Amino acid sequence: MKRKNAILWILAAIIYSGGCTGTRHLTDTTSIKRQHEMRSARIGSNVGDVMVNLGNMIISALLGSQFEQTSSERAFKRITIINESTDSLYVNMVTDIVWKEDGYCDIMGIVLPAGARQKLLTPFPAAYNVYFRTPDSEEEKMEIRTDHHQRRIKLRAGMTDWINGNE
Repeated sequence: MKRKNAILWILAAIIYSGGCTGTRHLTDTTSIKRQHEMRSARIGSNVGDVMVNLGNMIISALLGSQFEQTSSERAFKRITIINESTDSLYVNMVTDIVWKEDGYCDIMGIVLPAGARQKLLTPFPAAYNVYFRTPDSEEEKMEIRTDHHQRRIKLRAGMTDWINGNE
């Protein structure tokens, strides 16, 4: 019995840590606040879906009917920004999606040390213009879309020159 509990706790820890987003490398207070608000909204939506499905399952069992899962429309996607360069990257992500009528859902002031990664919540679907640079390089621009299957965005200095065929 103790082994089963230990396995369940380990699985819960893995699931919890794998699904976390944080603000460790964010320096912009508005972006930090917005990430916390989006996380709260996502958790509220997920809890609501679980409660509705649990109620549907109980009613289906009582009535002897088939259970049909319901879910709200997906509103957020978790992405990971990875710094593949040997120097710190300064990243700003700009979009035209408005968050709660108090401004755009931009994510500004990401400072990623070499080899670091930052998990972020972004609206789904959305398009972001990602501007990034190292202290010694010129600013580069790349577009990402959250409606694609890609969840990891790897950045390094000079990569947009190679993509655009300018190298």
